[in-house]
Amino acid sequence: MVKLAVDLGSSMTKIYRADTGNGIVLAEPSCVAVVGEGAIDDREVKAVGKEAKNLIGKTAVFTGIVQPVYEGEISNMRLAALMLKEFFTRIGLKKGALRRAEVLFTVPCGAQRKTLSDYAMLAEECGLNLRKVYFVEQPYLAALGGGAVLSDSEPVFCLDIGGGVSNVAVVSADGIIAGLSMNIGGSNMDANIIQKIARVNHLDVGALTAEKIKNEICSLSPNARGSMVAQGSSTDQRRPASAAVQANVLSECIRVYVDKVIEYACATLRKLPAEVAATVNRNGVFLSGGIMKIPYVPQYIGAKLEMRYRVCEEPQFASVLGGGALIRNKELLRKFAKMGVDFV
Repeated sequence: MVKLAVDLGSSMTKIYRADTGNGIVLAEPSCVAVVGEGAIDDREVKAVGKEAKNLIGKTAVFTGIVQPVYEGEISNMRLAALMLKEFFTRIGLKKGALRRAEVLFTVPCGAQRKTLSDYAMLAEECGLNLRKVYFVEQPYLAALGGGAVLSDSEPVFCLDIGGGVSNVAVVSADGIIAGLSMNIGGSNMDANIIQKIARVNHLDVGALTAEKIKNEICSLSPNARGSMVAQGSSTDQRRPASAAVQANVLSECIRVYVDKVIEYACATLRKLPAEVAATVNRNGVFLSGGIMKIPYVPQYIGAKLEMRYRVCEEPQFASVLGGGALIRNKELLRKFAKMGVDFV
């Protein structure tokens, strides 16, 4: 039987196949390009995934780029279903196999019933059997994907900063002791970088350029160095231009959002019973999410929280790796998962 873990993120969708030795079989942008006039839902789909993302900022007047999953919520059901069905096709799964498949979806910490209902509707639209669909809150999966051992006596503190959503939680084998999700992530940082470059360098850059700059030169090191030539349009003459962007100038674009996540993390820690707090202080924090690949972000978070930290080996894939491990373990799956059929 096909067993899948799906991390349907705001910026990236990852799929793990647990019934084979293939592991992560897809990691593509959660983007859909549509073409035509009128409402988005009436337009024809032009491209999905990486092909759609490559069109950002380069499209003609009647072509638009849509993120059907936004800040952990399904913002456009039709396009989200078309996108996910296309991703299933790309990994070689046909309708019959999907109907028989067991599929685990990662959802934000504390996801409300409406969110779970939307995910159940999406699964049904994709041809999945809701009796074999499971929803698991992200902190459990990030902890498992990061190599943590969940037990009743040793709670695990997890902090994950993704593209559109960040999750903070203290979890044990008994459940989430304290936790929350927030609409803060890498997309906010990209937007801040665009604004900063416009102010400092008098250059308008697109979202793809901002993301590339973030990934290649941004750092939270107090001695951040490095530069990159950015291409765009001059803010005064509105013509093609370029400018050398300095890493130290952009540090604040990252720091302001990391600080906000740390603020919520501290609020979560203040809710802990004394014995749990003592265990967390002794064991430290598990860090995951693609933002942890930015130099000095983990060290900065550890210093601010005043505790040891451990970064997942592949932080951007921690949740889907945890999902792959969980769907293979029926005992843990029964303990942590909510059934899709309960939310239709």
